[in-house]
Amino acid sequence: MKKVLVMMMAVLVTAALFATGVPEEEAAYPERNVRIIIPWSVGGMTDVLTRPIAQWLEEYFGVPFVVENKPGGGGVVGSLEIENSDNDGYIIGTTSMSTVSAQYVAPVAPDINNVELIAQVISIPATVTVNAESPFSTLDDLIQYAKANPGDLSNSNSGNGASAHIYALTFGARAGIEMNHIPYPGYAEAVTALLAGNVDMTNIPLPDVAPYLESGQMRMLAIAAAERHPNYPDVPTLRELGIDAVMGNYSGFVAPKGTSAEYIDTLEEAIGKAIADPEIESFLLGAGFQPVFAGREAFAQIVADAEDQLDFLVNDLGIEFVDD
Repeated sequence: MKKVLVMMMAVLVTAALFATGVPEEEAAYPERNVRIIIPWSVGGMTDVLTRPIAQWLEEYFGVPFVVENKPGGGGVVGSLEIENSDNDGYIIGTTSMSTVSAQYVAPVAPDINNVELIAQVISIPATVTVNAESPFSTLDDLIQYAKANPGDLSNSNSGNGASAHIYALTFGARAGIEMNHIPYPGYAEAVTALLAGNVDMTNIPLPDVAPYLESGQMRMLAIAAAERHPNYPDVPTLRELGIDAVMGNYSGFVAPKGTSAEYIDTLEEAIGKAIADPEIESFLLGAGFQPVFAGREAFAQIVADAEDQLDFLVNDLGIEFVDD
């Protein structure tokens, strides 16, 4: 009888433990498919750089990381979808500087404050590039000429108020020079104009001038990055040359507001490992990008700097942006 009572008591104690909610061991995150929303088209800059990272994360975690392109409105449609998605950790997305600048061009714009930053993965720096036949061998040559001949130096851009125009205006303001800004329909036409010798220079970002730097048809006098580019170690940054300007685009990962900090930490750590992978780094460099990993705190400062730069252009220089 005593033996029966002991067994019954053991059963009751076990039942009581479960009834009071003793937690079972939680499954490691992520345990199922993770969606990555890209607010731009297949084959675009962000798509090209995101897919190999998604594949790396899939192999690392052992669950699918499914890329979904949601283009429209210059990134507005997909960015708003990221903001409005469930914050359960199974939907993340990408962001770039256009998410910040959209407020100046879109009637309904995404807000970077409505997402959780995870990590920056690449920088796409603007440049100071001239034709290989240019008389300017150094940035100082170019600036001294521009100061002696205000407005004479012609600079090709991708349209009034578009990105390359913004980079050129920022460069001019920081360098204290006046230039003649020549608008073209896009990057390709602006680069072609420089190749043809129709303009003196451009601030077009690195990926679009890189092929002509490699072929010897163009010369980069400076790069508007925070640090020198691994592919061009002999080209100084603007900051090294005394011009406080870091210009260009960036790309990184975000999650809907309220996503668990633990999940964000897990993704941040994994993405950092992905960017450090030699194969990923080689791919990104080969595509003309500058791999730059920044965790969420450092990424927040990069976004804040971008907001300050845009505010300066709008409120100090009176620039009106367009969506390119």
